[in-house]
Amino acid sequence: MLKRERLDLIMKMVTEQNFIAVSDLAKTMNVSEMTIRRDLDELSKAGKVIRLHGGVQALSLQMKTEQNFHEKREIHIAEKKEIAAIAASLVEDNETIYVGPGTTLEFMIARLDQENLRIVTNSLPVFETARKNPHNYQLILVGGSYRRISGTFYGALANDELDSMNYDKAFVGVNGISDAELLTADIEEGQTQSIGLNNAQKKVVVADMYKFNHRDFYQFYSLYDIDELVTNKQASPDVLEYYRQYTSIRTGIDS
Repeated sequence: MLKRERLDLIMKMVTEQNFIAVSDLAKTMNVSEMTIRRDLDELSKAGKVIRLHGGVQALSLQMKTEQNFHEKREIHIAEKKEIAAIAASLVEDNETIYVGPGTTLEFMIARLDQENLRIVTNSLPVFETARKNPHNYQLILVGGSYRRISGTFYGALANDELDSMNYDKAFVGVNGISDAELLTADIEEGQTQSIGLNNAQKKVVVADMYKFNHRDFYQFYSLYDIDELVTNKQASPDVLEYYRQYTSIRTGIDS
C-alpha cells in the first residue's frame, strides 16, 4: 500500500471510529507501528487529526460547542446502554447513591431493579428517569441554579446540600478522559460533581469508549482518585491497558 493510500485510509477510519489505536491501524494495513506513527505525525502536523497516547482522534471530536442532553441521548446509544447495565449491577440493595448528570446515567437509573434504594441527584433528567422506575425508591433532587443545556442544578445551594449528605456509591459521567484528567464542559457543574464524589465511599466513573483521549474545558477530578471506571469491552486493548495504570477498569457485569 502506497503512503498516500495509507493516509487516506487512516482519515477514513478515524472519521468513522472517532478514535483508533496505532496497533489497530498497523494490523489493518499490514505495516509496522513505527510506520503508522510517522503517518499520524504527518497528519497531525497538517492539522487533520489529533495525536493522542496510543492512537489518533478525529479533529471533529473536539466540540466547539457543548451538546445539550437531548442531542447526547442520540449518540452512541448501544455503547451507553451496555455500560449503563454494568453500572446498575454495581448498586446493592439498601444503598444511598449519588448520581450525577449524563445520558448514560439516565440509562443506568432506568435499569435499576433493587428493592430499596435512596437516590440523590442534581440532574433533572436523571430524577425524571428515576421517578418513572417502577420501584418505589426514595428520591432526593438537589436544587440550585439551573443549567439548561445539561438539565443540571449547580452552584452554592446545590453544593451545600450535596456536601451535607454521605453516599455509599457515587456515579458520575464525563465529557472526556485524558491521562488522569476527568473533564467536563462547565466549571461549576464539575465542582458540584466533585462534592458528590468526595462524599462517597466508592467512586465510579461511567464513560463509553469514545470518551477516552478526548479533552474538554475543565478538569474536575483525577482518575487516580476514582475506585472504578466502567466502560465498553470493545475499547481498544491498548487504551484499556494505558488507563489501567490510573484505576480499576470494568468492562462487564462479571469482570
